[in-house]
Amino acid sequence: PMTPLPILLIHSAAAWAPDAPRYWPKYGGSRQVRLLDGAWRYGFIDGWDSGFDSMNASFRPSDGATPNMTSVPSCMDVVAGGAGGYLGPRGVGLFRTSFRSPAAGSAVRLQFQSCSFYCRVWVNGREVGDHLAGGYVAFALDVPADALSPDGGGENELFVLADNRFNATTAPMHTGGDFWHYGGITRSVELHAVPEAGPLLWRAHVVPSSSAVEAEQPDGAPAAVDISLVLSGVEGGREELKGQGELGGKAESGGAVGGSPRCGGGAACPAPVYYFSLAFDGGEAVARNGTASGGTVRLEGVPVPDAKPWSPDAPHLHTLTVSMGGQSVTERFGLRRFGVDKATARLTLNGEVAKLVGWNHHTQWPVTAASPTDEQLDADIALLRKGGANLVRGAHYPHDPRWLDRLDEAGILFWSETLGPAVSVANTKDWAFFMVHQKRQLSEMIDNAINHAAVFAWGWFNEGPSDHPEACPAYGACSALARARDPTRFTTWADDHKTSGACYEHASLVAFNDYPGWYSSKSPRVWDGFAAAVAEGTTASGRHTVGKPMMISETGAGGVYEWGDNATASKWTLQYQSAVIGEDVDVALANDRISGISLWHFYDFKVDNCGSTWPCHGRPGQENGTHCTYDHPPPTTFEELRRLGPPNCTAIAPTFRPGGTNHKGVLDFWRRPKPAFAMVAAKYRAATGRPTASESAIIVQ
Repeated sequence: PMTPLPILLIHSAAAWAPDAPRYWPKYGGSRQVRLLDGAWRYGFIDGWDSGFDSMNASFRPSDGATPNMTSVPSCMDVVAGGAGGYLGPRGVGLFRTSFRSPAAGSAVRLQFQSCSFYCRVWVNGREVGDHLAGGYVAFALDVPADALSPDGGGENELFVLADNRFNATTAPMHTGGDFWHYGGITRSVELHAVPEAGPLLWRAHVVPSSSAVEAEQPDGAPAAVDISLVLSGVEGGREELKGQGELGGKAESGGAVGGSPRCGGGAACPAPVYYFSLAFDGGEAVARNGTASGGTVRLEGVPVPDAKPWSPDAPHLHTLTVSMGGQSVTERFGLRRFGVDKATARLTLNGEVAKLVGWNHHTQWPVTAASPTDEQLDADIALLRKGGANLVRGAHYPHDPRWLDRLDEAGILFWSETLGPAVSVANTKDWAFFMVHQKRQLSEMIDNAINHAAVFAWGWFNEGPSDHPEACPAYGACSALARARDPTRFTTWADDHKTSGACYEHASLVAFNDYPGWYSSKSPRVWDGFAAAVAEGTTASGRHTVGKPMMISETGAGGVYEWGDNATASKWTLQYQSAVIGEDVDVALANDRISGISLWHFYDFKVDNCGSTWPCHGRPGQENGTHCTYDHPPPTTFEELRRLGPPNCTAIAPTFRPGGTNHKGVLDFWRRPKPAFAMVAAKYRAATGRPTASESAIIVQ
């Protein structure tokens, strides 16, 4: 077996309180936030067809048995250390823990960084909400003061139901896709104390000024920011979440944060004025004030003292602390500007034409599956840097905020997209249900990721029905929402219909998926033709592609890690993989009409190609008993992994997904490199001049 690469850990050491979230933002003053992570009581109702109705209105937490213990966050369906080919359980997880009330009369807000697929939540037996907009996106639920223990500091029971069964009603965003959808409370749970009086300062969204990708831009990097203070007010004793865009705000007379409260005689009250201060990079606080519209106070063109640009080569990061009414929120952001070069239609960063190079990246790790440790995140970032990457596409759903923090620090650009492979035409035309939750998912993704300097594109509908004109209004609705919320990033999707795509008028970045030399006998030179069609306006979208940057969002080839010494370079050997990938990369780097390439995939990963038709009635499926014959069982703990090492496959049937695994990674699932890794890394570094991980440093203000 090949030797694993040495790992360089790069995540900057931040001063996190012991029970505070280990990701941005930070909170202070009366803005109390703590994690509810740790040991929870747990029970599981096994079975795809158990008959349990997760939406049953009469279900109560007292009906759910939780006889076992589990860790939160974790995946309730990880088996065999996450190795491919082992069928994980589908069913309903029941989770129970307790927390102390922050103060008598106070309400709280619960933020789940993910709860997958479908989630319902109760506090002290009272249901406070559910979530249907996808299991990989963060969401918040508000708990009114009268649902909590009446005594300040009293104990409260939190009960969570998580259903990981594919179902168009409970999990409409989980339409399928060629990867294992993990379930459970897979990321952190936060408890936010709500102030007894006045609005809650929820977040401060910070984007560079004068940086809309489809507008005229000043030269160079920005030195000022637009700030949106997202506030929440109290109505009827219940905290109401105030998002932006379609989520709007509610109002209450005498200090509301949105809407139009009524005063004497039914006239609209004057908009209340909010007083706060801004402090950049821990410097002097400057007093400001403003009025709110839709729950948001917006400030434009605020200069950043000693402004330094963010770029892959010098990822400078600034902080902004907003203080209001005894609360404070500290956000981190970067100053950079994405755009399009008029002469070449190439993507630009801070006014300079850029070539983006990197990989697609799912959230699957050995032992922990979709709930990685900080150390595992650090290790993958170090490998990406060693690979010369300045780009990661977040396949195929919103990613962990800890991961985005690390990408910001490493100077690696990130394509952030909503969950949604295998979206159908019928889905895109379902405006009463599917599209409601799709737009909510997109808005929640933007809420959680908008401050990350690395994010350069908002995406949706991977390999969706873009060749059907009747689906285009759904693409347009997503694009309109994203542009309204944040015009500083590109809007896009990974399109496998390529020149047959009919919806590109709604994209500001055109991206194609294709696998020449793997799924077809075509030469990788086909990419030259695709780039020409986009530049010349000869796709099914006509002139709507002209002047827009084009990139390769997926391409690659499979290679079984243990198949490296074959006499011939036949399909599935590492020699064949390297040959195909090498040609793909060479074409992308040589073509001046191609702005970037994200290879599929960074590492091998577990699949579930049955998708939403699980459990593959009438056919075995790619997860059911198809795993490799290993030289020892896959380790299920870190201790076993250290002691036994990764398992080696001794026999495998080279089918569509051998051993229930997608083998297109340049690393195997256990992060052992294949020959393609070093080959691609050399090509990437030669093209971009990007240093190796050991030669570069993170710059954080």
